[in-house]
Amino acid sequence: MPKTKDIISKRDLDALIREKVAQLSVECAEVTPMPVVWRARGKSGCNWAVPGWTGDSAQVQRCVERLRKPLDQLRTAYDIPEEH
Repeated sequence: MPKTKDIISKRDLDALIREKVAQLSVECAEVTPMPVVWRARGKSGCNWAVPGWTGDSAQVQRCVERLRKPLDQLRTAYDIPEEH
């Protein structure tokens, strides 16, 4: 049976993501994640997504690449309240 995830608010999840971004000050200095959105549970097994990022496209690409594992950890640990 799969582990149940903690349900947290979008605001709290956004804060956790911004914290991960801040930890990568070199790659992500001018990059900002858009607020998370609910989505139907997909292959990744989570019900949320970061719909986009603002900043220089090359810097966004480097930042998102460095955030791959931290974001996967958040996807494994947390869901947001269901929307329909």
